[in-house]
Amino acid sequence: RRSSDLQVLYALTVEQHLNFSAASRALFMSQPALSLQIKALESELGYRLFERTTHGVTLTECGRAFCEAARPLAAAWADFKSRISGAAGARVLRIGLGARVYSNRLFRKIVAFLDSHPEIEVSFVTEAGHDFLSALREGALDLALDRLPPPSLLDGAEQFASWTLIEEPQCILLPRNDPRAHKNEFRFSELQGYAIITSLENTMEDRTLRYLCKEHGFALNRLYRSDSMKTNMDLLRSGKGVIIGPKSFASYFGVAAVPLSPSTTASLDFICLKKNADRPEVSTLRRYLQKLCAGR
Repeated sequence: RRSSDLQVLYALTVEQHLNFSAASRALFMSQPALSLQIKALESELGYRLFERTTHGVTLTECGRAFCEAARPLAAAWADFKSRISGAAGARVLRIGLGARVYSNRLFRKIVAFLDSHPEIEVSFVTEAGHDFLSALREGALDLALDRLPPPSLLDGAEQFASWTLIEEPQCILLPRNDPRAHKNEFRFSELQGYAIITSLENTMEDRTLRYLCKEHGFALNRLYRSDSMKTNMDLLRSGKGVIIGPKSFASYFGVAAVPLSPSTTASLDFICLKKNADRPEVSTLRRYLQKLCAGR
C-alpha cells in the first residue's frame, strides 16, 4: 500500500485515541514514527489535523472534516481485504487475547486446536490494555477473547456478536502474606482509601474500573497504572495496592483472592463483528471453545 494510504489509517487511529502514545501502541509502532507520518500527511494536505498541547491532542476543524470523510474509506478497504482473502481461499485469523485466556489455561488448548487446522494462519495480539473492540471495528482483528465491557461503555453494540465462555467471581487480589487475604469477603465500601492497581488511563479496563466504582459508590484514591500485567502483579506483591480481578488470576499469578461483596462476576467472552460470525474459521473456533469451557 502507498504510504499516504497508511497515513490515513494512522490519522484515524490518533483521532480515536486522541493520544499519540496510545495510538502508537494500537498500531504497533513507535510514537516518534507515528508523529512523523502524521506530520508528513499534514504537509501533503496543507493543513493541520491535530493540535498538540500539554493537555493532550484535539482535532482541528479541518482534521474533523478529514476524519469524517476518511472513515468510510478505511472501513471499505478493510471489507475489501476481507473479501479478497476469502476469495483467494486464505483463512487468516487475527485474534486478540486478554489476560483471562491465560489465567484460565486456555492458550495452549487454542494452539492445539490451531495445530489440527493447518489451513488456518493465525496472528495473536496480546498487548495489555489494547482496545480490542476498536481493532475489531477497524478490521485489524477478526475476533477477541476478552471481557465484554458494560453496555453503557460499548459503543456500536449492534455491530458485535458475543458468547460468554467462562464466568467467574470478581475478587480483590492481594499478596498472599497480607492479613486481609484470609477474609471471607471484601465489601466494596472497604475499598475506600485503598490504592488500586489498574491499566493505562482511558483503556477499556480503566473505564470499566471507573464504571464499577461509580456503580458501587466509592471514589478512587491513589492509582498505579501499567500496560503490563507482570508490572501490575509486581506492584501488588510489593504491597503498593490491590487489584480488582477475576478469581482465576489468583492461582495463575500466585496471589490471594477475596470475593467481592455484593458479588459481581467477570466473564471471558468470544467477541467478533456480526458480519464475521459465520466465517468458517471463526465459527469453528467458537464452537470448540464453547465445548471446551462448558460447565466451567
